[in-house]
Amino acid sequence: MSRISLPMLLVATALSVSFLECHAAPESKVLATVNGMELTDVDVMQYWQQSRGRGSQPDPKLLNGVLGNIVLQELTYQRALELGLDADPTYQEELRRLEAQLDSFKRRTLSSLFDKREIIDKAKVTDEEAQAYFSADETRLRTEIKVWQILRRDERQIRQDLSELEAGMPFEKVALRQFPNLPEGAGKPWVLGFLRWEQVPAAWLSTVGKLQEGETSGIIRGQKNRFWLIKLIERRINPDLTYADSKTKIVEILTSDKVIQLRKKSNRALRDRARIVYSNLPVEDWLEPAPTPE
Repeated sequence: MSRISLPMLLVATALSVSFLECHAAPESKVLATVNGMELTDVDVMQYWQQSRGRGSQPDPKLLNGVLGNIVLQELTYQRALELGLDADPTYQEELRRLEAQLDSFKRRTLSSLFDKREIIDKAKVTDEEAQAYFSADETRLRTEIKVWQILRRDERQIRQDLSELEAGMPFEKVALRQFPNLPEGAGKPWVLGFLRWEQVPAAWLSTVGKLQEGETSGIIRGQKNRFWLIKLIERRINPDLTYADSKTKIVEILTSDKVIQLRKKSNRALRDRARIVYSNLPVEDWLEPAPTPE
């Protein structure tokens, strides 16, 4: 019989997922048994690092003494259990906290390993799929656009900008106010050069294809609290663009789409096969400490 101490298991939280994937855990070496409980080399190394500091090199001359200390600790621990000392409220509170850390580590690490094997590794895109994507949408992929943009990180500001554009204020004048300290004679930062399809922000895609030259969009919402107004200045076709030019980005897009679909399917399957029961405890009560039994 073997028991690995909880603190020793928590040390594993320092391991990365990649390490776990690439290195099989070595077999523990049993160094002693105490009333049937196995003490291993892992226990000795954990004790050493706790007392001497993580990363310190063990001194072989002292390890027998370390093992003796662990044996005594184990004897004391077993006797404390017999006396019911594990019911101590302080011990139980700390034990619950450490167990929660261990459970979090297991959920996080194994979920990542599962995601890599069952989602990421299965979302590979073949060259045939990428070429088919390019052929099916070749006109759009060859299209380059020149736009002006107003970018804000405050929704109230972008709404004000839109109101002024709708009232007839020129786009350039509204856009200029984004740069109150722009030196005289400087360029126009709101004027973007021709953008290839892979350079167009994802948030623009559903809008920019519908704009006519000279037309201004409504408010476009993006991630990280970004809001845009864009004006399409010119649209042109680049006849020199090849599949090879676009392959990397196409594979990236198709891989992302596959990952999303596989993850949705996996999450749905996990929920369908599970029995999940939520308590009715109000959220405001979650942070209250649980009553300690007397």
